[in-house]
Amino acid sequence: MPAESLTRKQAFDLLESCATTPSLAKTLRSALGAACDYALDAGRIPDNSPNWWRLVMRGRLRSKVKRVDGERVTVKRVLSDAEVGKLIRWLPNFSQTLNDVLTLYLWTGTRGSEIVSMEVGEFTDERDGFWWTVPKAKTKNANRASATDLRVPLAGRAEQIVRRRMQIAKKGFLFPSPSAAGHKDQKLIQQSVYYRQPYCKSAPKEQRTRLPMSHWAPHDLRRTVRTMLASMECPHEVAESILGHVLPGVTGVYNRHSYDKERRAWLTRLASRLDHLATQFPE
Repeated sequence: MPAESLTRKQAFDLLESCATTPSLAKTLRSALGAACDYALDAGRIPDNSPNWWRLVMRGRLRSKVKRVDGERVTVKRVLSDAEVGKLIRWLPNFSQTLNDVLTLYLWTGTRGSEIVSMEVGEFTDERDGFWWTVPKAKTKNANRASATDLRVPLAGRAEQIVRRRMQIAKKGFLFPSPSAAGHKDQKLIQQSVYYRQPYCKSAPKEQRTRLPMSHWAPHDLRRTVRTMLASMECPHEVAESILGHVLPGVTGVYNRHSYDKERRAWLTRLASRLDHLATQFPE
């Protein structure tokens, strides 16, 4: 249909039809709104044509509270100290691969996609310790001009896991898979955690041990690490650099310090705290 003939109701009906997935509806609204702006600027539709995509559903496409078994749950979650300790002790119930991946989430604060695509050539023994350099192309900031490779100092259990897997892999990926990518899929990690949740009803006849704490996903461990660093009074810039976030605004433009020394100091402290939590809270 001609763009200029679009009615407000038609725009509303389309967005409303996918409003059950707010993120999808917001993306669609934004894309169509931008297309209409471009068409107006280019003179492809009359100047007096209203951009209904900018006007309808404004502020109404918000995420709804997630429900599991009828229970309202928080989508973004941070595990408490007691839960972290209990989880670390429980991890051996998973496969070795899942145990290793989730441990690396906690000991490095990196993203799951970065962990599962680890390669032998990314690790180096340096004067101050063992380092993992994640190529910029593998990070979420691959398309940001100000981003760089992510430098991750490995301490404690993280170093032990990587060295063990390097001995097995010799070359290539540390978490190999026959898939086209050549390494484990991050979604498989997420699905495996969900499969052990107390409320999971998939394959009800299959027996498996259930997680001692519910309603969390692997990415919540990264969020938990950031919160723990803040509680330990780790400087904001250092904690953000550990997670691989690009510092915003003027800070990101003018502050080019690598924070390598600070990252090692704080991740070493974090490793000690995690080991302590694993023994602090009795069952």
